[in-house]
Amino acid sequence: MPSVTLVRPPLPTGPAVPNRWIRLLPLVGLLVLLAVGCRREPEAIEGAPPEPVEAVAALADALRDGDLERFARLSVPPAMYAEQQALWRRELSTAAPLDPAEAERWRDAMALLTAPEAEAALWAKAEPRLKDLEQQIGPKWDIGVTMMAGFATAAVEANATLSEPEKAHARGLIDAVQTWAGDRARFTDPARAKQAIGVAVRTARVLDLPDLDVLRGLELEAALAKGGVAFRGAKSLAAAYGVDVDAALSKMQAETIALEGDRATVRVRYPLLGRTVEFEQPMVRIDGGWYRADAVESHRAAMAEATASASADATAAPATTPPAP
Repeated sequence: MPSVTLVRPPLPTGPAVPNRWIRLLPLVGLLVLLAVGCRREPEAIEGAPPEPVEAVAALADALRDGDLERFARLSVPPAMYAEQQALWRRELSTAAPLDPAEAERWRDAMALLTAPEAEAALWAKAEPRLKDLEQQIGPKWDIGVTMMAGFATAAVEANATLSEPEKAHARGLIDAVQTWAGDRARFTDPARAKQAIGVAVRTARVLDLPDLDVLRGLELEAALAKGGVAFRGAKSLAAAYGVDVDAALSKMQAETIALEGDRATVRVRYPLLGRTVEFEQPMVRIDGGWYRADAVESHRAAMAEATASASADATAAPATTPPAP
């Protein structure tokens, strides 16, 4: 059973290194690598653990299990999670209508992935394209990888929702992935492609979302459950191309490097694709439990925005109400 190494050196006395967790699907790929941990049986969630390193490890356990609801509940205190549930319902009720073209693309993709003999049909389309790709890319592959890494780095730097520690972590990930992606034979390997197609088909069938309207109507817990299915599929897809996320997490080391009052910083290191990736996770203590500081701060910002929006709507309502006859 893999285990996490918890290191507690003498704590510095300087201040701890000081965005909404619910941005689930766009950030899910980042979150899996932001997390750390070991394999343990999940415990009932009454609040986060009382020590910063244990709290980070609990978050990682949730991600290793693909349990996004547990991850969400461990990211913020229970009262804030209840507010997130209410905010989710409000956003669903006020969401703009779906783009018909986007909804149609989703239905077509899900129909293709869940059709009988989907794997064989998809492989019949993919096989000749792989052969063409192998013949055409040549030296263009290295140039393309370098360009994509540059675009990714620029996007990280321009992302105002990421803290500086998160940006530093993302830069380390980009460096590791750039080296890994340089092996173009990996991406034209028929065996890997068949495995990836199988993962995509199985994930789509378990996801069971033939229509985007269904997704838009889910309560928060149900949406997180669907997100967990997609998340586990993403990890299996990565494994098909040689990225074993769980193996990387099992060799993680974490230590508290700063603790001052109710603020702490946990440094995390883990091996990935032949490199060691490192990042710092700010934590905050609330009601005895330690939570992700970025998640707490993002939640507070989201609630402030929702309150301001509701106040603006209430103020504007009388002006739009027709006068009584």
